[in-house]
Amino acid sequence: MLLNKIGEANIYKMLSDETRLKILKLLSSESLSVSGIINKMGMDQPLISHKLKDLRENGLVISYRSGKNIIYKISDDSLRNLLRAGSEPGKKIERICKCAECDE
Repeated sequence: MLLNKIGEANIYKMLSDETRLKILKLLSSESLSVSGIINKMGMDQPLISHKLKDLRENGLVISYRSGKNIIYKISDDSLRNLLRAGSEPGKKIERICKCAECDE
């Protein structure tokens, strides 16, 4: 589970930045290249690249090459669930993580 890998405080630190949070929300629904993220967010490339570097180095996103493009995606389904839970306050979420380690 992502929480065990990078720590709860670090996840929330990454989520506390508005631009990083917007990028993560975009990537929670689809994998995108830097140019795809720029087109959807309307922000400068250096800023997006810097925020993606932060997210990648902290384990929240992973990247892979597709032709000439680097594609980014959410690293873990538990992060996707956390983002969804944060977007829908008041909606009951059964469980954030479904791994055997957390199944108590």
